[in-house]
Formats: sequence, C-alpha cells, structure tokens
Amino acid sequence: MTTPDLEQLKAECVCQKSASAWFCTKADPRWAFSNMAGGMPLFFPMPRAPQNEWCASEQLYQATRYGATIQCLPAANLQAGPCVRNRIRQSKNPRAAKMTQKCAVAAGLVRPDWEHPEQEVRIQTMLWVLELKFYWNPYTFGGTLRETGDLPIVEISTKDAFGGRKAEGDELRGCNVLGKLLMNVRARSATVRRGQFTHPKGWHLP
Repeated sequence: MTTPDLEQLKAECVCQKSASAWFCTKADPRWAFSNMAGGMPLFFPMPRAPQNEWCASEQLYQATRYGATIQCLPAANLQAGPCVRNRIRQSKNPRAAKMTQKCAVAAGLVRPDWEHPEQEVRIQTMLWVLELKFYWNPYTFGGTLRETGDLPIVEISTKDAFGGRKAEGDELRGCNVLGKLLMNVRARSATVRRGQFTHPKGWHLP
C-alpha cells in the first residue's frame, strides 16, 4: 500500500471551523480522535493477546521513536528501568507514555529519521498507528470517524500548527497532519478494517 504524499500532508491549508469536524479537548464529542484519548487499546504484533497490548495510540507512537536498545534514565526517577521503549510500553496511560521519555528527547536519542524531511517517519508511523486504532476499535474510534461523513477533520491546537491547526475566529489555519491522516484512514476504512495496513510489519518494533 502506498504512503500518502508527504509534501501534501505537510502543506499549510485553511478551512472554516463551522464547516469542519473538529476536536480540541476531552469535553469534545470527537475526543476519540486524539492520541491522548484512553479506553481504546491497540495490539501489535498480532494477534490480540495481553503481551501485545498498548494502552493507547500515543503509547505505540511514542515507542516507535526509539530503537529497542536505547537507554536513558529520568533524573526524577532513577529507579525506573533504563530502556526507554520498555518504560513507554509499561506506562499506564497516554500522558505517562509521553512524559517518561522526555529525558531521551533532551539527550538527542530520538531516531535520526524521525523528522527527516524526505522520510518523515513520524508521519508514516502516525498513519500506521491510526490504522491499528481503527482496526482494533471499530465501534468507538471507528464510529466517531464514520459520523464525520465527508467533512474535513481538524485538531484545533493553540500550540501545534503542524499536527493540527490554530483557530483565528472561524478560520482554522495550519498543516493539520493528524486531521489529514484521519481522513486518509476514513477514506480507506473498508480495506483497513480487513487488516490492510501501510506498514504491516510495523516500525522497528519486535
């Protein structure tokens, strides 16, 4: 399966909030689209089994930033396990998965192709993670996705105009990469539901 055009995904665009399926906070009915939303576990590798469970899409996404042997101890918790990916895997919620590897980010241990302009592993990984999220949660996440019809999907953010868009009145401006990837999964929902993923073997995960 071909990965979407990276330059198109990263291009800035504008749409109207009143004509979009947007989400921003936990109080929004489409919060399921956020990677920080809980209650929608993923399983990788297949099959569905306790040892293959990830508590949320954010957890799996963060784990793909590191090789299996990368080690870094957070100064605030020297008793933690040194393996960054294992710590992320053992996190109990999406926020913990994101916070536990801040030391590794500061130390420059994120894989070098993560934000490479021609590879953009962060984008390709996010698409794959969203496909898994839809596959394993067809009624919660999938139901919310179907309810958007053909409306543009937008994450409204006050800080991130790359993954989402910033609001200026009714105008939403930014790259909205997450929203575009959600629309990509929506357009291919039938094939994704059958387990046809862009990266079936995952991204450097056991």
